Amino acid sequence: MGMEEEKKADEITTEEKKTEDKAAPIVTRSMVEEACPTCGAEAPSMPAVLPDLSWSTEKLIAATKDKHMLVRSNAIILLSRREISESLEALIEALKDEEYLVKSNAMVAISAYGKQVSERIIQALSDANKDVRAGAAWIVGELKDNRAIEALEKVAKDDYPLARIQAKASLVAMGRGPKKQAKKEEPEGPREGPEVPKEEQKEEKTE
Repeated sequence: MGMEEEKKADEITTEEKKTEDKAAPIVTRSMVEEACPTCGAEAPSMPAVLPDLSWSTEKLIAATKDKHMLVRSNAIILLSRREISESLEALIEALKDEEYLVKSNAMVAISAYGKQVSERIIQALSDANKDVRAGAAWIVGELKDNRAIEALEKVAKDDYPLARIQAKASLVAMGRGPKKQAKKEEPEGPREGPEVPKEEQKEEKTE
């Protein structure tokens, strides 16, 4: 009996070792793959560090230019909690980002400051950069500042399709869109978020 029990114990120990040897690399691989299934196209790994509240405003502004989209996106969210005088220009610059998620975060972050940013955003409606104009057009629709009406009407005729769509949607939201366009655009009411470029193509076909 003693020998049989000892033999079974050895078998269990051996089996545990096999399981341990196999489990470690499998878990590691799956964790990496599940954590970021699409990161391979942009970078070989997840960013080593993500921005947090302990970061200085200067460090967060620098992070808005990071190669990782997640770093840029998080930095923008955190910047929106800092003094407007320090963060606003960096957030406006983020409207030029190549990733729409980052642009959208910047739009929402800027609009969260309220009408204190109105004057600067109205200026941004005539910015040389098309994405800044498009982002500003959405933001003023959230702010609902009537001083932006004239500038919005100009952007509604912009060469850039997304800027036109954002401007027209904002005019409708502010009750200033022509009745003909109001039927084509989204109905007046709470807006869920910035227009997505894919939808812009559908809107343009109906014009």
